Amino acid sequence: MKNRVNKNNVAGEFYGVGVGPGDSELITLKAVRIIKSVDCIFAPRADSKKSSLALDIVKDITAGKRIVEQIYPMVKDKTKLEAAWRKSANEIKDEIESGNSVAYLTIGDPLTFSTYCYLLQQLSEIIPSRNIHTIPGITSYNAATSLANFPMIEQDEKLAIIPVSNDISELRPVLNNFDTVVLMKVAKKLDEVIELLEEMKLIDNSLFASYVGLDNEYITRELSSLKGSGKGYLSVIIVRKIK
Repeated sequence: MKNRVNKNNVAGEFYGVGVGPGDSELITLKAVRIIKSVDCIFAPRADSKKSSLALDIVKDITAGKRIVEQIYPMVKDKTKLEAAWRKSANEIKDEIESGNSVAYLTIGDPLTFSTYCYLLQQLSEIIPSRNIHTIPGITSYNAATSLANFPMIEQDEKLAIIPVSNDISELRPVLNNFDTVVLMKVAKKLDEVIELLEEMKLIDNSLFASYVGLDNEYITRELSSLKGSGKGYLSVIIVRKIK
């Protein structure tokens, strides 16, 4: 990206904007205002996808906006990932230094299990903190529990929000010690998680949700029926102890 001439020598503002889990009506008023007001919109897209989910969510309010899709490799190589985030940060820096305000879109909440956090680390090194603003968004588990009228936490109960690791047994002490546990990044471990919940007799008060707010949204309390379904992608499980 070429640097533009900034005649007034005034830096633009950067906004990391959470656009929620998928339903365009779950975008905050502040997020809508910022998206409509900025000069440029940056939208992340995985190299394995044809479009940016975050951009799809706000497509009705981005008409006429200059949009830059930033492609990220779906790899675990830290060197390649850091290079991609550094490149993205520098592209945003060019816009800011040219006097343009920009919005970077991210699904869910920007600071909750979001790759936006890595971009933020890079930006914090090259852009003054006063020019960086993060706008919160609704998470998938907030949306899922609301859709199902499923109380997540009450009074002095304890809540844990954790990703599902390769070793499913690591979930056992968390499920034992907390009243409600939100399981993120279920992916290919769905069947193993269900079997653990059945074993621990927690299956009857659990909620599964995938693609929350999107056309293929799926929400159920019948988790045992999901074995072999392969529905772990973009899903969340909320487990609540039966009292």
